Amino acid sequence: MNIPVVFCFDKRIILGASVAIKSLIDCAKGDTSYDIRIFHSDLDIKNQKNITRLAENTNHRISFHYINPKIFLDAPHNRKSWTEIVYYRLLIPEILKEYDKVIYSDVDVLFKGDLSEVYNTDLAGNEFAAVPVELNRKNKMVCHKYFPENTNDKIFISSFIVMNCGLMREEKTVKKFFEAIEHFGNRLKFFDLDVLNITCDKILPLDFRYGVFQSIEYGEDITKAKEYKFLKEIYSLEDLEEAKKNPVMVHYAGKSGKPWRMKNPYPDYKEYMDSLPKELVQYTFRDLRKRFFNKR
Repeated sequence: MNIPVVFCFDKRIILGASVAIKSLIDCAKGDTSYDIRIFHSDLDIKNQKNITRLAENTNHRISFHYINPKIFLDAPHNRKSWTEIVYYRLLIPEILKEYDKVIYSDVDVLFKGDLSEVYNTDLAGNEFAAVPVELNRKNKMVCHKYFPENTNDKIFISSFIVMNCGLMREEKTVKKFFEAIEHFGNRLKFFDLDVLNITCDKILPLDFRYGVFQSIEYGEDITKAKEYKFLKEIYSLEDLEEAKKNPVMVHYAGKSGKPWRMKNPYPDYKEYMDSLPKELVQYTFRDLRKRFFNKR
């Protein structure tokens, strides 16, 4: 089965992205073939060649799409962590016109399972499928921002998305994304997440296994995880325990920081870091600074 998977990143996150890509490939079933597309704004030919090596001698392929950052010049973003790259995922339906369904994933993740099952999900008229993480309630939001314009009953995280690109092209959804960015401007707090949740009202919930937070995956007591206070509104403790036991993807979000910036990364993540070609083990000054102050 041929499955298109998109990652969006720049030269600052080559190490983390390489772990995500390698774990995706390593966890693929024998009959799964990933068409990995990388949306970027500054990866030079040398870095592209080094990243492409991750798919050597496999039935997967990696290719690159340059995105002009000026497309989102006026979009609100955070220059430190959430640059304009967070919006690149919104372009997928119009860039990959050869596909009617595409998976998008963040790169601060570790895959632990194959994606063919989720790719075969019947989207049944839904614009996309994603993991719900919080109830959408006025004056009761714990983590995310409430928008009265968002008519969905839940907030869906944008770290892992199965896009119904065919339907989104029919409904001109990408055009609506740009209209939302212009209209809401600095009201956007979580940028791409807010845009997706405000613009789309036909969203299919995915199992929490496709976005288990690191605090859930590695913590001894799920109820002590910071995210539990809003996750418990949607999931039972049993649901979260099952996802923890059988995750398809672990998402390194939260105050614990990114594992490649930890003094002592989680053993399963470190194993992947240690297996990468040395050319892909690239630390930025920001990585080293955060690692110095990281408590783990």
